Amino acid sequence: MQIDEGLMETWKRSVLEIQRFCNWSTLWNGERYFSDAVPKEVGGQDLYIVTAYNPGSDPLPEMENKSRDKQLFSRISSLGSAGSFVSVGRSLSGSHEEFGYAIYAVSKNEVDQLAKEFGQIGYYRFTPSSMEIYALDEYGEFSRVLEI
Repeated sequence: MQIDEGLMETWKRSVLEIQRFCNWSTLWNGERYFSDAVPKEVGGQDLYIVTAYNPGSDPLPEMENKSRDKQLFSRISSLGSAGSFVSVGRSLSGSHEEFGYAIYAVSKNEVDQLAKEFGQIGYYRFTPSSMEIYALDEYGEFSRVLEI
């Protein structure tokens, strides 16, 4: 699958936040990664942001997206050792947002499986030093397409 340049730019220019103890922290503001916003519980592990909203980037009704979100949370919980935080990705203008989860203590393979299971064509990965975007490639596998 070839990811459209416009979609890549949208992903790159999104604002990504996570919620911890009812407080929202910005990880990515569309230009810069705030590594100090990663919660201490993550302990230097990779943090992945994945959503169940709008599979294949095709808009779904809000109720269906919320139902899919609950299913994703259930699947993350079934992974056992995985930790998670509620996340939101939104456009710079705030006109579009998608909720999901920032998950850690999981392998990239597990994240790939979750993303595929919920029809996603991309997700974010935060390492201690970089923000990365992974997207489905022509072989149906997730490959890194951007690292900042």
